[in-house]
Amino acid sequence: MEDIINKLAEIEAAASHIMEDVSEQKKQLAQQYEEAVQQFDFTIDTESQNRSDTIRRELEVQMKQELEKQRNEAEQVLTRLEAYYTKCHTDMAKEIYDRILRM
Repeated sequence: MEDIINKLAEIEAAASHIMEDVSEQKKQLAQQYEEAVQQFDFTIDTESQNRSDTIRRELEVQMKQELEKQRNEAEQVLTRLEAYYTKCHTDMAKEIYDRILRM
């Protein structure tokens, strides 16, 4: 009978030791999981930031090109208007004068 009690005590001690080992492994796995999640979050944040920076730079380049294009077009229009005015200002002034007199 005492042998049975001793065996049960040994089994209980072994089971207790196994449960402690499992608990420790569980803690280690939880820590590894948390570290993996943090690393994943860091990686995703870094990739997102890099992609955002790339997109922002591309958009800035496009915006500068579009502004330069519009500036050139505006200068061309102003140049044409000035040329037209220089060429036709006497005729335009005469036409305005004639319209005023007809009123």
